[in-house]
Amino acid sequence: MPGREVDTSAAPRADLVELLTATSRRVSRAVAGALAEDGGTLDGYRVLRLLAASPGRTMGQLVATLHLPGPTATRVVDGLVDSALAYRLPDPADRRRVVVHASALGRTRLARWEGLVAAQEAALARSLGEDRVGALVAALAEFVDRG
Repeated sequence: MPGREVDTSAAPRADLVELLTATSRRVSRAVAGALAEDGGTLDGYRVLRLLAASPGRTMGQLVATLHLPGPTATRVVDGLVDSALAYRLPDPADRRRVVVHASALGRTRLARWEGLVAAQEAALARSLGEDRVGALVAALAEFVDRG
């Protein structure tokens, strides 16, 4: 409309999707940096953590549970196997499939990585406050559980 000015100096509205995306990337970078100092990756940590909690996962199960693209999951598992942190065996129920397990060395490395991740989480809790982080974790867990 003529004579009507639009204020273009206002900052864009902070929406949930953008905030979650920015937060995810920031936290991922911090955790990945801490893990890299010990030779780990964020995806490697996530895969190894799942394998330690529930041994004998197929690649399809890793992909579905961790929401990783198939090629990424394969690359990550290949790296864990090459580093002797995991190993593959035929599935006892269906010898055509392969299942992945965390090795003893992988469990030891995972314990170190868990400490690094816990330190990052503690820093975040100090920054935002324990109560706020607890509420955020509860809300996000509820959201994820709803599927």
